[in-house]
Amino acid sequence: MKHIFYFLFFCIPLAVYPQGVTTSKNIKIDFTGFVRNDFIVDSRKNVCACDHLLEFYPYRPVYDDNGEDIYAQANAHFLNTFSRFGTRFSGLEIGNAKISAYLEFDFTGFSSTNGVRLRHAYTSIAWPKTTLLFGRAWHPSFIEKVYPSVLNENTGLPFQVFNRSPQLRLTHHLSDNLDFIAGAVYQYNYVNDGPDGKTYRYQREAVVPNLHAQLQFYNKNWVVGAAIDWKSILPRTSTIGINGTFKTDEKLSTWAALAYLKYSKDMFELKAKTMWGQNVSESLLPGGYAVASRDEETGAETYTPLNHIYNWINFTYGKKWKVGLYAGYMKNLGTKDAPYYEGAFYGMATDIDKIYKVSPQLIYFFKNFMVGWEMSWTSAAYGDIDSGDYGKVKNTETVTNFRNLVSVAYNF
Repeated sequence: MKHIFYFLFFCIPLAVYPQGVTTSKNIKIDFTGFVRNDFIVDSRKNVCACDHLLEFYPYRPVYDDNGEDIYAQANAHFLNTFSRFGTRFSGLEIGNAKISAYLEFDFTGFSSTNGVRLRHAYTSIAWPKTTLLFGRAWHPSFIEKVYPSVLNENTGLPFQVFNRSPQLRLTHHLSDNLDFIAGAVYQYNYVNDGPDGKTYRYQREAVVPNLHAQLQFYNKNWVVGAAIDWKSILPRTSTIGINGTFKTDEKLSTWAALAYLKYSKDMFELKAKTMWGQNVSESLLPGGYAVASRDEETGAETYTPLNHIYNWINFTYGKKWKVGLYAGYMKNLGTKDAPYYEGAFYGMATDIDKIYKVSPQLIYFFKNFMVGWEMSWTSAAYGDIDSGDYGKVKNTETVTNFRNLVSVAYNF
């Protein structure tokens, strides 16, 4: 840990040079990042991460003997762990291929205390028409050219993919305005839930990577694209039944499909995305799977995924003063096949029928300085899981959180 802080102590003064520095071996080093402080007030307790910076949705109500919700408790936070530091290395060439690398971390590594967290660590090889990236980066479903412009660190959760994972990603320019993107991703920090809790073991023991394919069109004003995503996990390697313990290789294979667009002209920008997904909870989205059948003699299980749809739209206008609005909607469509009546559900927010959010913002920029305000109204409809109707959530009760966020940042 102390070596990282020595590295910071050495590197941060170099960041004042906008063109970076060049080493004796002609490797160029550029620095990027920001120092940021956030003051947050919530009207109730929420499911969240990173010391409440990543807000997902409000907790399900739990009532005391007087009928009062114990989670209906306002709270406030003043945090600076969102501060970030990144370093880009370039200048190495082999033939007509340019090799670069990027390393980035912030300080949201541990709960309730500051800690360094690795965000990105990848190397890329770029030829004239093809780029190959390998390492830890945003999941290809994140869409780096089209993601919500919000102040909240959650970057649009729980409607927008939030996942950085080890991967091999190929981007090939089919033409001046059209890219084909293919990825093979393995889970590490962002993982699925299952019988042993949250662990990347389920995908690791299924052996094959999460596979992704995407087409993306872009020009001066537009970015438009569509993608499909496939994943396989192995929830159990053995089962226990009344006749003993038995090895199993029963896997669950799931799909996701998405489409997105961005239009920008002058000071106006509009972005939107829709995604249908099965068991995409490793991307911090509501979802999961259920036991579909169980053999009592051997304990052998089969599985069925929950189907969800996630939609969001976002617009911003301005330059020095910028106003914006973000809105999202998520719907639980139930399981693909009928779940086992006594079977478990694994995942995130499997007892939520729908979530919606409206979030306006106002931001002021002056060169490298930024101060902004954002209010988020997030509602979640909790209910009972009806195993007799494909795991759909019935008899819902809606609970709402209001979050006010004021942020001050210096970017470098």
